[in-house]
Amino acid sequence: MALEAYGTWEEALARLGESRKALLALLQGAEPAWLTRPLREGAWTPLMVAEHIALVEESTARVLRRLRRLAAGEELPPVPVKPGEYKDGKPQAPEGVRPQGGLSREEVLGLLARARAFLLEEAQKADPTHPATFPHPFFGDLTALGWVRAAAYHEAHHLKALQEAFPSR
Repeated sequence: MALEAYGTWEEALARLGESRKALLALLQGAEPAWLTRPLREGAWTPLMVAEHIALVEESTARVLRRLRRLAAGEELPPVPVKPGEYKDGKPQAPEGVRPQGGLSREEVLGLLARARAFLLEEAQKADPTHPATFPHPFFGDLTALGWVRAAAYHEAHHLKALQEAFPSR
C-alpha cells in the first residue's frame, strides 16, 4: 500500500490512534502463553512484535525532531542510513529497531506508551508541510508527513499480522 493512502497529517495521526487502541486491546486480552510463543518457526513473539513497534515509533519521533531542527535552519551533521534489507521478499527490521525480547506484557505496554507519547509530542511540534526530508530505509526520502504515514502503515501492518495469528476462541 502506498503511504499516501494514509492521508493527511490529521488522518495519519487518527489512524495511529485507532491502530493503537486495537493493538492494546489485543495485547491485554491475549493469553500469556500466546504472547511469548513465536508466531511461526523463527519468528518473533507477539510481545517482540509490539516491542519492535515501540522501537520504530521512538526512532520516528527522533526523525521528526531532526526534521524540525532542519526546518528551523539548524545545521546538522549527516546521519548514515543503511538501505533496508529484504529476506525472502520481506523487509527485515534494521538493527536499531530489532526487539531484544524477554520483556513482560506490562513492560511492553509501558514501552508502547512512552514511545507513542514521544511520537505525539514531536508530531505536535512538527511542520507537516515543510519540505525537509530524511531517508527511510525502505521508502526513501520522506518529509515529516511521510514519516507519520510510515508509522501508521507500520503499526497497521504488524497489527494485521497479529490479529491473523490470534487464536480464535
